[in-house]
Amino acid sequence: MEHTTNAQGLSQVNQTGQLSHSDQNMQANRAKQVNKSTKDTPANSSDLTNPEKQTVSIRCEGVAVILLKKYLDEYHVLMLKRAGRMLYGEWCYIGGGIEQGEKAWEAALREIHEETGITNVRLYTTNQFEQFYSQAEDYIYMAPVFVGYVHEDQSVQLNHEHSDYRWMTFDETKQNAALPGIDDILDFVEKHFVRKAPSKWLQINTHQ
Repeated sequence: MEHTTNAQGLSQVNQTGQLSHSDQNMQANRAKQVNKSTKDTPANSSDLTNPEKQTVSIRCEGVAVILLKKYLDEYHVLMLKRAGRMLYGEWCYIGGGIEQGEKAWEAALREIHEETGITNVRLYTTNQFEQFYSQAEDYIYMAPVFVGYVHEDQSVQLNHEHSDYRWMTFDETKQNAALPGIDDILDFVEKHFVRKAPSKWLQINTHQ
């Protein structure tokens, strides 16, 4: 019988058990392609999806807020002294978790009100993220950073989470910040939200 091609694309022999010259060439070309594919495949390609490798999860489940208020033509940052177990006695800006069903910017406004009593604020996103590694739970915490401009007549009323507050200059804030990396965020905020007007595309539309 004549040779045919099976489902795998391999030529079958004819009745005499011989392949035609053209079929032999086809088989040789296929063998070269298989060898080249095997040669070009990295020996450790399976490592890309190696189930034996441990990963560190990233949780984006909180927000951070830097409130700005102008004194004598200079912006100051609201810093709060922690009274809770986490970072007790340290100076921090506003932060907290995102509750079920909340958007991140909604959580930012809620945390501002809960921690400071401030309600009149013009809120912006910054395209910056606060982050740190939790040794206890082995994960990376990440939180989008917001900036809020506070009107001069707004006063601060602390809740139980903090024992004191101060409106600090940017230099004072960097000196008192609790964790490394915060000074980089403050440098960014000072550059893009103090030294020049922020982009209108970053402003949060709280009426949507």
